[in-house]
Amino acid sequence: MFTTSRYAGPATRRMARKLAEEAGEPFVARGKRTVAQLAALARKMGEERVSILEERGKTPGKTAVVRVSETGEWEWV
Repeated sequence: MFTTSRYAGPATRRMARKLAEEAGEPFVARGKRTVAQLAALARKMGEERVSILEERGKTPGKTAVVRVSETGEWEWV
């Protein structure tokens, strides 16, 4: 599952959608969700990880990855 950091700009959202499409994974709008809420949503969707595209000064930057277990536990990778 792909998403963005909070308050992401249009370029970052576009890139996250494109990356999700290319990877064959869903894109979820972040909104005000916490990482724990994103992990719970990913678990419900059957996803094993959440890729969060972060910004560096209004442009897409690095991607942070959170691994989600079947029990709902999550950890930064």
